[in-house]
Amino acid sequence: MNQQAILELVLETVRAYRLAMSAGDEAIEPDTPLFGADGALDSIGLVSVVIEVEQKLSDLSGNDVSLMNDRAMSRSHNPFRTARALSEYAHGQLSDKPVA
Repeated sequence: MNQQAILELVLETVRAYRLAMSAGDEAIEPDTPLFGADGALDSIGLVSVVIEVEQKLSDLSGNDVSLMNDRAMSRSHNPFRTARALSEYAHGQLSDKPVA
């Protein structure tokens, strides 16, 4: 799965979550902050979106995908700060796994 497809999956997941939660209709772009003072998601929303992205990527790749792990938390740049950062991190995680 290429990085652009993963980015679209992340954006679609964030948008769907915000729509389901009636959280507003502002545009969610690749560099929109996902959390924090100006973030599109609260902490529960971030966890929900990441879990859903993990599940979708697992289903599409045929491999278990874990994005919330020690590796993510030890990075100098938080992979959950924007949709682009999350998609780049997810792409790297998938690239490290053998294809089923």
